[in-house]
Amino acid sequence: KRRRNLLVDNAGATCSASPVFVRRQQSPVGTCHPSDSRRWASTTGTDFEKQLMPEDILHLRATSMAIMQDPICEVRPEEAQQYVVQHPDPMAELPVWHLRKLAANVTQPFRNRKLVIARYNDLIIERLDNEPLLGTFGIDTGFNMQTYFMILHAWLLHQRLVLEGTKAKKLDEDLFEACWTLIRNWMVFKKIPEYRFDAELQNVQEYMLGCCVHMDKALEQPDILPARVQQVLWANIYSGSVKKDAAALTRLTKYMLRQLGLMLQLEADCFLNGNFVWADFPLPDEKPKPLQLPIWRSEFNRALKETKEVQ
Repeated sequence: KRRRNLLVDNAGATCSASPVFVRRQQSPVGTCHPSDSRRWASTTGTDFEKQLMPEDILHLRATSMAIMQDPICEVRPEEAQQYVVQHPDPMAELPVWHLRKLAANVTQPFRNRKLVIARYNDLIIERLDNEPLLGTFGIDTGFNMQTYFMILHAWLLHQRLVLEGTKAKKLDEDLFEACWTLIRNWMVFKKIPEYRFDAELQNVQEYMLGCCVHMDKALEQPDILPARVQQVLWANIYSGSVKKDAAALTRLTKYMLRQLGLMLQLEADCFLNGNFVWADFPLPDEKPKPLQLPIWRSEFNRALKETKEVQ
């Protein structure tokens, strides 16, 4: 029953390859119970800053200043308006007394919230399908990197939803539920055996939420925020497999800072209705290598396309 309903719950797609989250001896991320849905932005992991020596703080500050010298890290207030879009809703244009609108209000009381989550989901999917962007950051089509890249964008949206308070609580919960549904879909198309499906799903959730916790922790000290974000990305996205000053890692750090700045500057109504796109990010001149999609990813994309056509 779960497998049959996966594509019905959320029309989301993406990429990946490799077995589902091979467990590492020591995880670079913390763990968080999936049910703690409203504590992700305030939960702290290890007391990282307390373990730092004064010279470490100075190094992080210097790294942060070097990162922030690139103007691409910031979105100017007047520039933020460029990323506002409008999504027409035929139902909204109908008069309040129209039978179709009245019926929708009765039979689909949460329609507006579902529309917003679908728009958030589309924003995340667009990033995962953007091959030039993935190539710029060195993101491959493996399950691990794709899942981390997905949760980073969910985290960006989550940060603004938390600021909106109780009126965005359900949106926040539904956003992460959409992420879990997307992961379940990937696992189904990867043919993860039924006997270990739930355990693998929980394993992925713990890694993802641990990454969110550490990203939250990085925000607590503004003077070293860029360097801390860079460290979290190095430990999670790249699993420590690249140099700490790698060009791809630096680009991804600047990208995250830029998108976070946009999220925090959007008007509340614009954000809560999903009427925006991600901020532009310049790509290097060199052409990235084309990504080879795994078979299960192609099958997933095809199923998603068919589902959208039916809807």
